[in-house]
Amino acid sequence: MSQKKIAVLESAVQRNFDPKETMQWLTRNRLWVMTWGARNFTQFDGKALFFTVSGHHHKGIVLITLAWDDTYTVRLLSSQWNEKAVFENVYCDDLAELIDTKVERIKEYEQ
Repeated sequence: MSQKKIAVLESAVQRNFDPKETMQWLTRNRLWVMTWGARNFTQFDGKALFFTVSGHHHKGIVLITLAWDDTYTVRLLSSQWNEKAVFENVYCDDLAELIDTKVERIKEYEQ
């Protein structure tokens, strides 16, 4: 793992969480995950989950961490691990929908 990747991960993490449980929230709608082009799901020391996406709005990395108040923080990163956007206070049942909206969803999908 590169030094930059480790530095980004270490600065983003707050507390441990179970990535398997987070994956259950993400994959409630498997179609969304497929449309994101999600791949390379990786957990970091039980404190972060990240994966690569190739969506309509975002191509790069999605980094998920858990805050002390039991809400998720979702970071959209470039493939070089530069931060593009941060979404805090995301509840578990809103996690997949937020990512879908920021990575892939376009108005035409609603028709």
